[in-house]
Amino acid sequence: MFKMYVDNEQFNLQINRFIHDYYEEDERTSSDLKTIVPRLTDAESWYEAWREHAVMREDKQDYDLASAYYQAAEFYLLPSDPNKEIMYQKYRETFYKGFHDFDYESFQIPYENSYLPAIRLFTPGATKTLLVFGGYDSYMEELVKMMRFLRGTGYHIIVFDGPGQGTALKNGLKFIHSWEKPIAAVIDYFQLKRVSVLGGSWGGYLAMRAAAFEKRIDKVIAFNIFYCGLDALKIRMPDELWKKLTALLATDEAEQVNAMFEKMMEASIDVKWKITKGMENTGETTPFGLLKNFEKHTMEGIGALINQDVLLLAGEEDQYVPISRLPQIQRELCNAASITTKVFTRETGGEQHCQAGARHLAFDEMKKFL
Repeated sequence: MFKMYVDNEQFNLQINRFIHDYYEEDERTSSDLKTIVPRLTDAESWYEAWREHAVMREDKQDYDLASAYYQAAEFYLLPSDPNKEIMYQKYRETFYKGFHDFDYESFQIPYENSYLPAIRLFTPGATKTLLVFGGYDSYMEELVKMMRFLRGTGYHIIVFDGPGQGTALKNGLKFIHSWEKPIAAVIDYFQLKRVSVLGGSWGGYLAMRAAAFEKRIDKVIAFNIFYCGLDALKIRMPDELWKKLTALLATDEAEQVNAMFEKMMEASIDVKWKITKGMENTGETTPFGLLKNFEKHTMEGIGALINQDVLLLAGEEDQYVPISRLPQIQRELCNAASITTKVFTRETGGEQHCQAGARHLAFDEMKKFL
């Protein structure tokens, strides 16, 4: 179950996301967290605490744990900070040293003037293929780690970083809404006839978008539901502030929007991270430009184009995605072959974003669906 470590709700989400779902019963982690958690007061102390323990665990050859700590250490660093690239590379280096859940093969899929990095996880006797990708801030290695929950499903699994994610982003490919393009590139590269897709977090929207326009997809998993990009900003803002912002966006009042976000970024680690990470992903240089970019990331107008089998997973207390979007998504999927829905509550567990703290519950539903 989701565990509260500190007063900051996003800090709690990231600790559960990176650590709790995999190492809840691990004595190494329990010991480390007793030292780490009291130090977590701001972005700088977050980085220092996780980095120090990552180095310590790497020295002890606890590579899986070191990798999780390096990912945490990298999380709030600004793109301009040279330590961000160092932490990212250490995260990946230690991840592959410690990953033994599947036999796998790595690929570089040609895409535009660069490539999409991908890993194919082999399942003996499998006859079908599942494509897996993240969203706003996840790396393919994080998704690869989750695939332990899907062992034995009869699917070969291909996990990849799309434009604006992980190594694809590092190589210059910026975040896009038209996810059917990278999906088509992956399908073509592996010469596949049919695939199922699993999109994590913002990838819940990207999976829907891809399914609307790429009909070699037969099943769609939204892990979690994600109707539009602006929801992730709106959900923790006072209604009056959001109404003001919406009005300013509609009339292209860029200077006022930027000034408002500069103040909010000074006051909130969460808002600062959302905006700086978004600008890194998309290449936008101002909050106004970023919000205009996010307006493209929406299910509005595409729901009726989705005619596949769909699994909708939703957390009742998701801090990024309002649960109120669920009925709207269900209505707009008017031509889906089938719709399976699972809402996770505090009573069931899995009430948080992407079921952080009880991730196995989400994957149990995925296995049934597949």
